[in-house]
Amino acid sequence: MIVDVHTHIPTHENEVPDSEIKLDTSMKSGITTKLTNSVRDYLESFKNVEKTFVFGIAPRPWKPKDLVLGNPGGWPKNFNHNDIAYKLSTYNPEKIIPFMSLHPLDPKINDEYDRCVGDLGCKGIKLGPNYQDFPPDCEDAFKLYSRLEHDSLPIVFHQGTSPISHAPLMYASPQYIDKIAMAFPKLKIILAHLAHPWQVDALSVVRKHKNVWADVSAQFYRPWSFWNGMRLFYEWGVTEKIFFGSDWPITTPNETIEGLLSLEKFAIDHHLPKIPNSEIQGIINRNAIELLKMS
Repeated sequence: MIVDVHTHIPTHENEVPDSEIKLDTSMKSGITTKLTNSVRDYLESFKNVEKTFVFGIAPRPWKPKDLVLGNPGGWPKNFNHNDIAYKLSTYNPEKIIPFMSLHPLDPKINDEYDRCVGDLGCKGIKLGPNYQDFPPDCEDAFKLYSRLEHDSLPIVFHQGTSPISHAPLMYASPQYIDKIAMAFPKLKIILAHLAHPWQVDALSVVRKHKNVWADVSAQFYRPWSFWNGMRLFYEWGVTEKIFFGSDWPITTPNETIEGLLSLEKFAIDHHLPKIPNSEIQGIINRNAIELLKMS
């Protein structure tokens, strides 16, 4: 079973008008990426994937119109990112699992939490403390983690670097996750992107805490960094705690699978130690739903 634990909401429900197409070259270090996309684009990209987790990222309450990855303007104006994740899931309820995103400093956080879980059926949460500009170990964040642990809802944390200048990098460090996992030992946590380029810190936290995993999204297009991170996880015996993730629309699941399978050739071409194919296949086919004990 292929479960993609890291996908973002489409910017448009229907086809993207030519006048609204947005391209980016910062996310993939110079490679052009299309940031605007439709529901049809999403469904086409995931036709060979059994399950997906989809989410937006809640804006900072003091700048509600300043959204990560651009403005999803192709949806009803009364929709927020959580409404979009839910509506997308209705196009294929057996495949698409909506996750909410909240901001711990939002004064209405508990009302939105209840709406997302009770009305929208969200099964987890995405947090990007750097993008959202909050300390991951602040009191309000800990109150949110307590609710999530009680309700057995997993968190996908953005981890590692980002090209967005206003996002504090220190808030995306795995060192914060170590502190959170110690305080909430039953809270299920996924560290996105192997926390690149801090893969050593990421594997240290993943290895230490049984309820902490990592995902492999947004890696393959930087092959030297990718090989290093994967080899480190393998040498420390924690590749079995890596989930598959694509970071759509930055990359597709097919591209990510091809990138994972290309690690063997990269090692041969550069006379480097290999990562066993069994470990790669384990990542591609790992059942995150089962391991996270999601209903």
